[in-house]
Amino acid sequence: MKHWNKIVTGTVLTSVLFTGQALAATNTSSSQAPKGMQLLSQKSADVTGDNKADTVYLYGKKADKNSPYVSELTIKVTDGSTKKTMTIDVKDGGYEPKLSLQDFTYDKAKEIMVTADTGGSGGYQANHIYTIKGQKAQQLSLPGLDKDKEGVVGGGFVQLKPIDLNKNGIYVLEGTERLTGDYNADVRGYLKSKWKWNKTKWELMSAHFEPTVRQLDVYNGSFKSSDSAYAFLAPKAWNGNILVDELTGAKAADYMPEAKHVTRFLFNSKKAEDQATVVEIFAFDKKDWKKLNNPAEPPIGYEIAQNTVTNTVYVASLPQDSVFDPGTDLGKKFKSVALSLNEVKQAFVLVKR
Repeated sequence: MKHWNKIVTGTVLTSVLFTGQALAATNTSSSQAPKGMQLLSQKSADVTGDNKADTVYLYGKKADKNSPYVSELTIKVTDGSTKKTMTIDVKDGGYEPKLSLQDFTYDKAKEIMVTADTGGSGGYQANHIYTIKGQKAQQLSLPGLDKDKEGVVGGGFVQLKPIDLNKNGIYVLEGTERLTGDYNADVRGYLKSKWKWNKTKWELMSAHFEPTVRQLDVYNGSFKSSDSAYAFLAPKAWNGNILVDELTGAKAADYMPEAKHVTRFLFNSKKAEDQATVVEIFAFDKKDWKKLNNPAEPPIGYEIAQNTVTNTVYVASLPQDSVFDPGTDLGKKFKSVALSLNEVKQAFVLVKR
């Protein structure tokens, strides 16, 4: 986690200055859909700052009416007082565009936000925010992290959404960046950041890293270790009710650094906090196990097998008691999958690599 802490630290120290860009906007007397476009969304709120509700329309063009991709996004704003219509050319497109209205600049008038998914393996989102001042539309630049700063990484927001932190109608932005390994699908976690508008720029309020929860395999019929030359053939009651968590490497588990391989068989529950360990199997080098297996100290577990070819000792650790009230449904289900030491030994089988 030291690497991710560096990322967050670098992010928190970064504040990015943005300047607005004036947009060409035309005034017409109607809000008819532009030629060849269709209405995607329509909302009402005061966006011009005169305390009267205006109507905001989002239009787009589809090459095929069934296509999820929309191009040439266009916004039209009909002034609630003058009934004149302003057109804003977004000059962008994407999948499933969304329109929202909220006050980011704290002037009691709403800003116009358009978001759309860009597609592709990156999973990034296109975002545009507009404010209307003096009957002119101005685009606010988006918040972002200074990628030239050491310790700051990320390829763009996969989500940028407005949130009302204090439930007072004044919004900030919450950004989510995906942090990956060598390829996009190798997601290591997400960098979450919150931003508030400060006169001419987005100001970073906070940032933190959320590691990805690893997806564990569900036990179904049998388990064969990918690294430690054994299989585990549990009773049928385990099928679908046990998750398998394999940890390998020089430090397979932080709490047991001497182990070269750890397999945790966990009670399969919808809530992560209820995924209690049913059986844990450690693989040690014989010399390491000899050092750890001190009769004067509480046992780490019970030796269940040895592989003389690889000088590996296999040790099983069992829970002392059910972590659930035995009278509850969870307690009864946990009891149905719990194994005795003899049952663990019977289920454990050495195999060739």
